[in-house]
Amino acid sequence: MNPATKPSMDSAWFIIADDFTGSGDSVVQFRTQDFPVRFILAADLEGFSSVRRAAYVVNSDSRFLSGSEAYARVREIAERIRRSGKSRLYKKIDSTLRGNIAEEVAAVMDGAGYARALICPAAPRNGRTVIDGICMVNEEPINADTVARDHFTPVDEARLALHFESKFSGCITHLSLEALRFGPEALAERVEDLSSKGARIFTADAETLADLDLLASLIKLPDLLFVGSSGLAEALAEKSMTRLRKPTDVSPKNRTPVKVPISVLLQQAPGITEGILRLPEASIAFFVGSVTPTSAAQCAFLVASRAVQKIVIDGKAAAEKPEAEMVRVLNAVKDLPDTALLFQTSPVQEGYSTEDARRIGARISQFMGNLALEIGKRRSIRFIFVMGGDTAARIVSCLGMDYIDFTDEILPGLPYGNCVSKELGTALQFACKSGGFGAMDALVQVLDRVSASRDPSLYIIKDEKLKSSKERTV
Repeated sequence: MNPATKPSMDSAWFIIADDFTGSGDSVVQFRTQDFPVRFILAADLEGFSSVRRAAYVVNSDSRFLSGSEAYARVREIAERIRRSGKSRLYKKIDSTLRGNIAEEVAAVMDGAGYARALICPAAPRNGRTVIDGICMVNEEPINADTVARDHFTPVDEARLALHFESKFSGCITHLSLEALRFGPEALAERVEDLSSKGARIFTADAETLADLDLLASLIKLPDLLFVGSSGLAEALAEKSMTRLRKPTDVSPKNRTPVKVPISVLLQQAPGITEGILRLPEASIAFFVGSVTPTSAAQCAFLVASRAVQKIVIDGKAAAEKPEAEMVRVLNAVKDLPDTALLFQTSPVQEGYSTEDARRIGARISQFMGNLALEIGKRRSIRFIFVMGGDTAARIVSCLGMDYIDFTDEILPGLPYGNCVSKELGTALQFACKSGGFGAMDALVQVLDRVSASRDPSLYIIKDEKLKSSKERTV
């Protein structure tokens, strides 16, 4: 990318994310009524970005790497994107600052030729804000005792600017809410003035969607890399006039996909831009690899609706004796009626080091990927929902997916789209989310949107019922 070149306002965005679920919830913001957005899963970025889409995203899968490894991987991706002619890059980072964010921002700037970056991880729709330079979750700093911490990638520092000191010391400045709310013209002038004095990294506050809209107004400035979560991505999509509609269901008729040759599916699937398909409940499966308190509550609420059969995956057995655990789970599934399935991983015992926990987590995620393939072979699964980024990455790999075309959001931060499984030889509908956010009834809402037979009014569950209801588990 030529630093002096200002990106064309009608060119497609290309997003680099560091994990699977972050890829989906950021790129889906750019979808339009005429064009979906593409999550490229294959190594051939150029080939899979040649089909016209409103935006593209690639997952560097670098959150758990060392800083130097993450820098090298992300820079190589940024250089490939630059060589392919894509001129509008967005660097997706986690809203709670997990991962190698400084190294990866530096990698994109170096690899694609950006001199400066605007950084704001706020996502107000999901309770993520930045106030006075402090990253917050539901009005609490991300390192507060009251905020759930990720065991694999714990974050101890809530001050946004300090995360960039290692790579950009002496050239970091912060844009406060006061600076934002003077208006877009004053904000642009301030950024240009500070740039002339040596500033390269602009961290920014944002409390509301309107604040993010003001930050997105800086899209007119040349040579500025935008860095953030799904919140800033949504604001940029609105500003660049790519987002034209809200999610809309297609006809609620039961529309079971027909199995056709894989060569035909690969030709047809890229053109599918319909909304959310409603399917028989027997063709719906939930795979939950996340073990956060939020994901556990969401699973419990779904089970309390009595609309799914729950199968608990023994996390320790899946990591240490996967073959035996696979036999146990598949035998259990054989005896279940034709209804929606929920596969939920149980937490492994505490006391492991962070590195050991990551290794065990990777084995469990691989098990869930292999399980999804086996379930797909044994039952006519047509909609797969996955919670947990590493679990999602292993599932799409095991199913042999080269891309996902996202067409909708079922809920804010919960993208939905279509893809092709080469291993199953069929088209699938797919949705995913991370395990750390969302209302307690999020999974019930997912089922309400995708099931052909659901009447949401029949499944209103009060908290007290959740405590006393019997889980139908195996």
